[in-house]
Amino acid sequence: MSEMRKANSQFVSPAQVLMEFIHVITWQRLEKPLSLSEAIRVVQDYVDTGILKMSQREPHIQTFLTLLSSVTTRKKIFDVVLTATLKDNGISGLYTVNVTDFEEFDFLTVINPL
Repeated sequence: MSEMRKANSQFVSPAQVLMEFIHVITWQRLEKPLSLSEAIRVVQDYVDTGILKMSQREPHIQTFLTLLSSVTTRKKIFDVVLTATLKDNGISGLYTVNVTDFEEFDFLTVINPL
C-alpha cells in the first residue's frame, strides 16, 4: 500500500471490475456468498464514496481485438477486456494481486498492492 501512496496517483475503478466483483461475492461456491441484493448494496456503497469510475470507450472493440491477438488462451478474455479499457482511457498502471495475468501488456505497469 505504501507504494501506491508514494506514487501520488489518482485511483479509478473500471465499471467491469465492479460488475465482476458482484459476480465473485455472490458465487455459490463461497463459504458465505452474499445475496444479489446484498452485493448490490456493497457496490452501491462503494460507488457512493465518489470514486472515479471508468467505462469502455468507442474504439474499445478494436483495441480489444488487437490486444487479444497477443494472448494464447481464451481464459484471458476478461483480462484483455479490462486491459483494453485501461489502454483506451490512457491508464498505464494497475493494482492487482494477479500480476502475472497482465505481464504481457507492455504499456501497463502492474503492482501487487499486498
